[in-house]
Amino acid sequence: MLCIYIDSLLGALKNSGFGCYIGRVFLATLAYADDIVLFAPIPAAMQAMLAVCNCNNYADDLHIV
Repeated sequence: MLCIYIDSLLGALKNSGFGCYIGRVFLATLAYADDIVLFAPIPAAMQAMLAVCNCNNYADDLHIV
């Protein structure tokens, strides 16, 4: 059920363009059950991805800690 709620967050992270390329495959996040993993090649990209999560207030809106 949680995946339904975080689907827009995962889409926003993917569309942000931050993440890693493995060959020609773009990888920004992995999600399973209630776990989300962010992939970034440098710390600045990770900060930008965390800002996407924070700026859109996904955690606050969904009451996720």
